[in-house]
Amino acid sequence: MFEPAYTISHTCDHKQDTPPANTERVSCFFPSHRGVVEFQSKAGTTLLLAATGHLRDFIAQRLNEANEPTARADLKPITHRILAQPTGSAFESDLFVLERAREVDPDLYSKITHQNRRALLVMDTAAGTWRTAESTSLELAPSEHAIGPCLTNKSAQQLGEALDDVYELCRYPSQLALAPKGTPCAYKEMGRCPAACDGSEPMHAYHQRFALALSAASGGLSAWESAIKDDIKASSADLDFERAARAKRGLDAVQGLPRDTLGCAAALDAFSCVVVTPARRPGYAMCWVLGANGCIPVCSIGLLDNDLLETLPDLLASRCTPMGFARDQLDRFSLIARHWLTKPSKQRKRRVTVLDTRDADWAKALRRAIEDAQSASDPGHDDEEHTLLPV
Repeated sequence: MFEPAYTISHTCDHKQDTPPANTERVSCFFPSHRGVVEFQSKAGTTLLLAATGHLRDFIAQRLNEANEPTARADLKPITHRILAQPTGSAFESDLFVLERAREVDPDLYSKITHQNRRALLVMDTAAGTWRTAESTSLELAPSEHAIGPCLTNKSAQQLGEALDDVYELCRYPSQLALAPKGTPCAYKEMGRCPAACDGSEPMHAYHQRFALALSAASGGLSAWESAIKDDIKASSADLDFERAARAKRGLDAVQGLPRDTLGCAAALDAFSCVVVTPARRPGYAMCWVLGANGCIPVCSIGLLDNDLLETLPDLLASRCTPMGFARDQLDRFSLIARHWLTKPSKQRKRRVTVLDTRDADWAKALRRAIEDAQSASDPGHDDEEHTLLPV
């Protein structure tokens, strides 16, 4: 929830404990810090909502306190109150903007969630087929399972097609639905599909293969690749070279998938995660958990908090509950996925680390994530403005 640390009227009644030297400049009442700022009219409506790397400078610019010519709308005459919340990271700013936009304006909220959206692979165990979907419009049937996040719809499609190739799934769902009276395609003639559609293969055998495909996709690319390698070793040990050759073709298909867009994709049925970011206090890291109650800050940890570091994995694990598929939860997940799938800069260490609690070894990466967040440097003025005015 957006709970601003600073709420100051544009008229500045100077009832601050320590008023700045230049009380004519409203911006002087705000800290030189990263954060989220909201401009409100006298009626209480939101005029502007923004994430900024420097609250004071941003407010000074949007109120045009330097009285310089500008092409932007002049907000000074219509702004009555300014609300601001300092944050420790771009992730925290984005989360505050998301939560506040949900309260302020449905159209703005839709715009932000559209920008954050990520693709998902949806696998239907009843039909034995898959489809792609976006996180902003996901609706699951009881027999459907979501795999994600995928960076783009194209990458989700690539994952589905790899499952088709490795497990010889039906490429034409409309014909599969007509089984055993469907029309077989060219893949049957090429020996790459047993053709459950025309009854050449019993449907129960097809669904068994589909279940194997779902299991492979649910575990993620790394686990899928490891399982195929184990199968190759076992096949070779048994002198079953035909099976080993099939497994090798499957391994090539998996290794050919783009890790930068699909490396985080796995089953979302019981998804939760830990997010580690810089905290507002220099030298500290903030640990968040996405669970059933939303994305919640759990604690901040300093460089010398060794006792807390020992107990932190258990503390975070106790808060890790499945996020569910409610609309607001999927929107939070999409925001996290946007940061998760963003490549770290070559000039700086990763400032936000997402630890997937589906991975049994997630706690082993916690210390490194905290160290990265504690030593992160502020990148500067990375403003992202969301104007509600028709300008």
